Amino acid sequence: MQQMIELHPKADALDVLGLPAIPYPVALPVFQAAVANDGALPLADMLHGLQVRAADAAAPERLEPAMARLAELLAPDDAREVVDTRGDDWWLEIGPVDLARECIAVQRGQTLLAALSDRGDGRLRVAAWRPLDAHAIALLADLAFVPAANGGADEACGSWQRACAAAAAVDSGRAPPENEGRLHASYWPDGIGAGNDGMPAGSGAQAAQPPRRPACVLAEIETWRMLHA
Repeated sequence: MQQMIELHPKADALDVLGLPAIPYPVALPVFQAAVANDGALPLADMLHGLQVRAADAAAPERLEPAMARLAELLAPDDAREVVDTRGDDWWLEIGPVDLARECIAVQRGQTLLAALSDRGDGRLRVAAWRPLDAHAIALLADLAFVPAANGGADEACGSWQRACAAAAAVDSGRAPPENEGRLHASYWPDGIGAGNDGMPAGSGAQAAQPPRRPACVLAEIETWRMLHA
């Protein structure tokens, strides 16, 4: 990881973009280029810096408004309800997930960030309700691991079974003491809709709300994939 420097954009530039006035960590070369150019802000690098910082922050929710807005600014003009993304050894679809059915929760402590389900053919679909930090995206990529070297969708059909086996290590979706406040995945065979004991905080309310726009989640994952060395 390169040395990170805090970028403090001018207030008028932030206002135009609808971004909060907070420090944005970026790699040193990006910071130097931004200062020299005094022009367009390096939005992708700003988002990636916040993804990395939020992963280890004591109160990551304070960074979420900026992360969400940057994802909106970087998102492609794509209104589709389902999109997909892939890396060298993982494949993942982004779209609606029914929390009342079998799923895997990605939690920070007892806070639900995202949920995964079987898209119907053994491949993984994810929906996110909160911005995803670097650790959350890395966890999703691990769960969506594809054994084949080319990472093609055809080889991803066993991903759901592998992901369930990995997440089932957390008993009944409850974070053990050592995971309190930490990011982890948990398996919910009967879903995490309202009425399930021990469900992640806020998941009942989230079940009645649409997840974040797939294009925004795609922008977050693609930013991490391209910039996270």
